[in-house]
Amino acid sequence: MEDRRNQTVHDYIEMFLRRRWIVISSIIVSTGAAVYISLVLPAYYRSTTLILVEQQKIPEQYVTPADRTPIGQRLNTIKHQVTSRTNLERIIREFGLYGEDSIEMRGGVLSRLLRSAGLKKADRPTMEDMVERMRKDIEVKIIGADRRTGGDAFSISYTGRDPVLTMEVTNTLASMFIEKNLRIREQYAEGTSEFLASELEKAKEELERQEAALRRFKEEHMGALPEQLDANLRTLDRLQLELQSVNNSLKTTLDRKTFIEEQLGIVGRSGASPLHPLEVELQRLKGELASLRSLYKDSYPDVIMTRSRIRDIERRLEEERDGEGEKASGGSAPGVAVDPANMELYEELAATESQIETLRAREGKIKEQIRFYEKRVEDTPANEQRLAALERDYDISLDNYKTLLEKRLMARVAENLEKRQKGERFRVIDPANLPQRPFRPDRQGIVLMGLFFGLGLGAGLAFLLEFLNPAFRKPEDFQDVI
Repeated sequence: MEDRRNQTVHDYIEMFLRRRWIVISSIIVSTGAAVYISLVLPAYYRSTTLILVEQQKIPEQYVTPADRTPIGQRLNTIKHQVTSRTNLERIIREFGLYGEDSIEMRGGVLSRLLRSAGLKKADRPTMEDMVERMRKDIEVKIIGADRRTGGDAFSISYTGRDPVLTMEVTNTLASMFIEKNLRIREQYAEGTSEFLASELEKAKEELERQEAALRRFKEEHMGALPEQLDANLRTLDRLQLELQSVNNSLKTTLDRKTFIEEQLGIVGRSGASPLHPLEVELQRLKGELASLRSLYKDSYPDVIMTRSRIRDIERRLEEERDGEGEKASGGSAPGVAVDPANMELYEELAATESQIETLRAREGKIKEQIRFYEKRVEDTPANEQRLAALERDYDISLDNYKTLLEKRLMARVAENLEKRQKGERFRVIDPANLPQRPFRPDRQGIVLMGLFFGLGLGAGLAFLLEFLNPAFRKPEDFQDVI
């Protein structure tokens, strides 16, 4: 028996030459089967269109686009929309794709061969099978992608059985991509604009509420606001000076009254007749009337009442003087001597008392005003804190409203940009081509694979037969045999 470990290349060549018909037969059978398979397998054509992603025609420094989604992410979204069941079913029905006599969708290569040879009946595909198959036949590829832009162009490819239908379907898919992109960008801009409009309306209502609260607070605390503090302090200073002046005048008048009273007291002790009580009351009422008229109008009830009392006293004094005159002429009673100098003092005393009443009324009014302005000054710090909180909320609402208003205007401009198709858009630069040669199967490759497979199979069979049926071919084979 041969020692296989001592076999040389020459021995292997001789072995293959002895079994050459097995090798040749394997090559012929395998190659023939490969040729048959390559001829039986259906031809598929691929059509491709190239679409350019054009940037918006207006510089971004003037109009900021509403949609800044990267091209890869946007294409993925558009692809899912285009390849939805509804769209694909419409395309399949429109072009009559994947019919019973032109589709090989179920099973592998063996099933296809059996159906081609008539040994197996072709099953009619369902719509789900057609939609799934079409999704696999569509390919979207980004060209020139980078980290900054995400891609400047992309291609859409479709693989089908009929070259013309394949081209038409590819053009249809490209149109759908362009239309979907425009619609998505418009919807994105419109949605952004509507959202900002609703938020702007809410911000406006909040701003108006803050304005109303601020206005009510200022109306309720008018005069005690922080910006009016200096005016209140100046008014207090003026009132203090005025009060001091009134007090000085009052002190001087009181001193004058004391002096007059002392004079009247000295005259009375010298033996002159004192003033009639009604005359004293008359002088007091005249002083009170002067004080009232300095504060009120002549139609004021107290003024009218005081005048009435004065007229009544004057009438009574006149009657008494008339009665005393009659008695003096009849000699029934001694006369009463009245000194004209004392009369002037009493009149001056009444005027002084009236002036004192006026000054005291003025003093009370000034003190009331001082308390009023002091209360304003005391309330100013608390009002300042509350006003600061209201103004802070108002400023925040105002800034938010201005920001939303600016964004709303920008969104409206971006919306008009998309509607006029001046923004970023897709443009076909290479329409779908009419394929001239099948994309698959690779018939030459299948034949070459069959050739090499037959060669390998024949060599293997030859080696196996030599191993199973050993024989002595030359004298050297007997050397190791005992």
